[in-house]
Amino acid sequence: MDYAARVLDLLPEALVVEPDTQLGQGVIYCPNIPDKRITVGALAKLCQHNSWGTIAAVESLRPVNCPPAYVIYYVEVEVDTETGHVRTCRAAIGSDCGTVVNPDLAPGQLTGGLLKGAGYALIEDNQWDAETGELLNKGFWTDGKTPSISETPLLEDVHTFFAGTYEPSGPFGAKGIGEAATNPCAAAFANALYNALGVRFYELPVTPEKILAALSMGDRS
Repeated sequence: MDYAARVLDLLPEALVVEPDTQLGQGVIYCPNIPDKRITVGALAKLCQHNSWGTIAAVESLRPVNCPPAYVIYYVEVEVDTETGHVRTCRAAIGSDCGTVVNPDLAPGQLTGGLLKGAGYALIEDNQWDAETGELLNKGFWTDGKTPSISETPLLEDVHTFFAGTYEPSGPFGAKGIGEAATNPCAAAFANALYNALGVRFYELPVTPEKILAALSMGDRS
């Protein structure tokens, strides 16, 4: 309001700000002098050009509870029984995260959950010294790598679906989707590997070495 008062040559207390549905943004004006007005966008641009400072607004919501979000995975894998390499061919991911507030970012969250979950299921690993308990990986980024482009399915082969429910305690009917996007992924890979090889793996990650070892032992239990 101080910046707007400077531009409109009025006192800050004489100004109000209201949304303008036609302009699609807020307008700051003086009720007694309707011609004295400026949009928030125009004011922000003036502040930028004149180096007056930064306009910032912060809102936050702390929900009274944390209703669970539900995610389901279907993954199709292809296993090279000579090398133990696992290729993710296709994936279908469904989620009940309440009302989807951002229909562009929510599918991206599920796709990201697939990539992180695939890394957890097939690649990522920590190893400790049996005697000292010292972490041998040393925390290098290569130890917890996300699958690369060559290790992930094409975007058109990843399908996301949303239940479209409404959560009364959430913002705008939404629920969280963060960790839930990754949680079931490793189990889906384990089931897909069992379906492909007839081998149950109970330890992650399921590396090519573990696959070849299980196959060489004839383990199809």
